[in-house]
Amino acid sequence: MFDKVIDDGTLRATPEGFSVGVRLPWYRSLPLSCISVNLLTCDGHAVPAEAITIHLNGRARQLSELVEEIEETWFITDTATLSVKGAPLASGSEHRIEAEIEVRPPYIKGLRRVGRVARMMKAA
Repeated sequence: MFDKVIDDGTLRATPEGFSVGVRLPWYRSLPLSCISVNLLTCDGHAVPAEAITIHLNGRARQLSELVEEIEETWFITDTATLSVKGAPLASGSEHRIEAEIEVRPPYIKGLRRVGRVARMMKAA
């Protein structure tokens, strides 16, 4: 499950930059407050957290807002989209995308699990 953080075939060039789909690296659904996106890189360049918006359950949020989302759940079957502003990609170009997502299940005190994956992907 930890090797499935990046959803294959989801890299998209957008007018503002790019987007990529990510999956929850855990076996159960979790409240968004229990999840952190610790890292997103494109070709080895770290994307600042302020440039990333997460789209899930029909809403867009800044990464800093996740900690307050105790009522909103990321279901294990859902793909969240990370949208990045200010890092444009050309459609059809290949890039190495790396993502790290940390989960802190509320029912296992003190547990932290990190899923970190890098993939070569072609931008659609």
